[in-house]
Amino acid sequence: MADVEKLLHEFIEEDRTAGPADPLRYVERLEGIDRAELEALIDGYLARAPRRAFDADAFERSPARGVAEELARALGGVSGSWPALLPRLRHRARIARSEVVQRLADELGARGAKVEKVTRYYHAMEQGTLPSAGVSDRVLEALGRVLGVTAGRLRDAGKDAGGSGRAAGGAEAAAFARVGSPDPAQVDLDAFTRGAAGSRDEPRDEIDALFTDGA
Repeated sequence: MADVEKLLHEFIEEDRTAGPADPLRYVERLEGIDRAELEALIDGYLARAPRRAFDADAFERSPARGVAEELARALGGVSGSWPALLPRLRHRARIARSEVVQRLADELGARGAKVEKVTRYYHAMEQGTLPSAGVSDRVLEALGRVLGVTAGRLRDAGKDAGGSGRAAGGAEAAAFARVGSPDPAQVDLDAFTRGAAGSRDEPRDEIDALFTDGA
């Protein structure tokens, strides 16, 4: 309990003196019951803390905007909480997205034009437009090695509340989209794959299967 109390005091001190503190930085330092206890105490503190006046300019410049956008994609997409989790894991590991993609492509044995396809699929994972149920265990195991996390955690995050994590009917999936929330019941998997391949005439290959055919 000593560690819980110490971290709670540190969180409150940062929140009061330096602006909104990030609870995740504190709860990630604990596990099990201690972590759950700290989460509950921080929630209680935040529920009672005086509300700050909203500063639009400060919000635009702060990391909070990025977090809000990540959560919006997670809530409206079909990839569970990947849009919120994957960027955080990249930042924690101090790896640029381009390096994540290259290392993931290497792990999957992708070469040449197939690296670009891996890039598009990974982008879709972070944007919440790739149905998580279609992503194979091999991809998640490889990505876990790159980001320093287990494939199980990535799989669970893909099922988190927010996006369904499923391609509707087992055959339909969201298409690539940079703006808006995809409706998995409106577009088909073939269209999604053609978007990843970059050409309507290019046939599906093993990379498409790894990201869309599931385990």
